[in-house]
Amino acid sequence: MRHWLGLLLLLCCFTSYGKERLPSDCSHLQSVTELDFVLFSKKEFIELGECLAINAIKSNLPFNMLEACNEVDEDRRNILGIFSLSKSEAIRIGQCVGAINYIYQRYNDEPVNHYSYRTYQCTKGIYAVDIIRAGLFGEVNRKNLRKALCHER
Repeated sequence: MRHWLGLLLLLCCFTSYGKERLPSDCSHLQSVTELDFVLFSKKEFIELGECLAINAIKSNLPFNMLEACNEVDEDRRNILGIFSLSKSEAIRIGQCVGAINYIYQRYNDEPVNHYSYRTYQCTKGIYAVDIIRAGLFGEVNRKNLRKALCHER
């Protein structure tokens, strides 16, 4: 019985260690191993998806935003919530949330041009997810995403 308790305690220690290793910035993408993906929690996979989306938008690489935001809507309607997510679904949710947050932080209240007093007003949160699901199809880049989520005021 003592051996089983020791094994359970050892297993809990390794799981806790894996959860503490994810840094808040994207530098972890260079040193992640396959073992890290086993130890990540769903929250950490969502954070990883956010990081991937922000890097794709900054690099102006197209990615499938509609598929990612469909996962957010599916999770919102699911009774079990985050407990029923797979790792790939958690990454897609992170991609949708990360892209929306990046566009909001980058363009909200930013001047439209240097000669005008008009600024962008961007949508955030679940309303932004609904806009993306209703108006965008397939792959998007930074310019298309800004057109969908932001308007001049």
